[in-house]
Amino acid sequence: MSVDVLMPQLGETVAEGKILVWFKSVGDEVAEGDNLFEVETDKVTIEVEATASGKLSEIRVQSGDVADVGTVVAVIGGASVSAPQSATNGSAPAPAAGPARSVFEEVATAPGRYGKAKTSDGVRITPLARRLIAQNGLDAETLARSVIERGGTRVAKKDVRAAMDAPETPTKAKAREPVRAPAPIADGARVHFNTIRQRTGERLAENWRTIPHVFQAVEVDFSAVAAVREREKASFKARLGVSLTYLPFIARAACLALRAFPNVNARFAGDHLVLSPAVNLGIAVDLDHEGLVVPVVANADGMTVPGLARAIGRQVEKARQGKLTPDDIAGATYSITNNGSFGTAFTAPIINAPQVAILSTDAIRMRPAVVETREGTLLAPRLIGMVGQSFDHRAFDGAYSAAFLSRLKDVIETRDWSAEFE
Repeated sequence: MSVDVLMPQLGETVAEGKILVWFKSVGDEVAEGDNLFEVETDKVTIEVEATASGKLSEIRVQSGDVADVGTVVAVIGGASVSAPQSATNGSAPAPAAGPARSVFEEVATAPGRYGKAKTSDGVRITPLARRLIAQNGLDAETLARSVIERGGTRVAKKDVRAAMDAPETPTKAKAREPVRAPAPIADGARVHFNTIRQRTGERLAENWRTIPHVFQAVEVDFSAVAAVREREKASFKARLGVSLTYLPFIARAACLALRAFPNVNARFAGDHLVLSPAVNLGIAVDLDHEGLVVPVVANADGMTVPGLARAIGRQVEKARQGKLTPDDIAGATYSITNNGSFGTAFTAPIINAPQVAILSTDAIRMRPAVVETREGTLLAPRLIGMVGQSFDHRAFDGAYSAAFLSRLKDVIETRDWSAEFE
């Protein structure tokens, strides 16, 4: 009896995926739960496990090939073992031609370029970790042993970064070479897009063409937030291992404001809006400039600032380690993009349909501001940041969006934030 291995559905709007690498070869024995292959979509990169045991008799979609959701990509079991087939015509894939491909494609189709996908101990090395190991002359076997000693099961980017930041070791010492000047960039040099970049570009271009975007922004005084954050951040980090940034305060304020303006927390459905009873926050995460993903913090409106800080930190870490699951990227009702760490003044983001709005937060800086006091109007230094919203003008008008932003501003400036930590 044979079992078909299908390209999984990795998100509500995902129609296809690219297989980056196979962990098993034709003829290998497979146990239920073994990692079979790694697949990349526009939203997530994930390792797919076998759902049955037996011999891997066919691989129908090769590393580097794209297949629609539901396509049979391999077969476990059966009477015979077939030679690997191409996803397109059933013959062996022709040698690649043309310009250099992206890092992810190179890792998938020519793993020797950046080293093997597994060490001699069977420890899996993620594609980005392989690239960093190769570029920095580190020893994959030594890194794998360190991961095993800590109870880990694979070498990820964070493990390589930790090794690079660690004091001098024999592993690092043998990799020391004179630093060479970067090669000049040739005229017409190309940067080829990975799947995440391609699909993100396609989806956002469609959103920009079809949604009538309007952007509004307000200046917000974060001085009250800053006072509580300064008092709590050291103990918060010590207790929970998570940095207390401004983002969870903004997320909490957004959740409170959305309760009063439910049309913002909705999805567009042609001639009507579908309101959401819960706030599921999408948090935009940059993947070291290699792409963008938006993991979701479900039921964010039921969380305090500490709860949001933990949940956001957990989702950001999973995104950067490539551990997001389909559930982690599904169901967002409202999104936040945060470029403040880069010092931006304001950002006008593109809406992620079918959502009808997205919030942007930018750098919070000390600025002179006019302050009303009992003694009169004063000019004083205050921590000021811009908070903006792009919204779908079909869903509501500018006055509704402006009123939402005004409520958000009021919550940030006047809420008793100390009570969130009691």
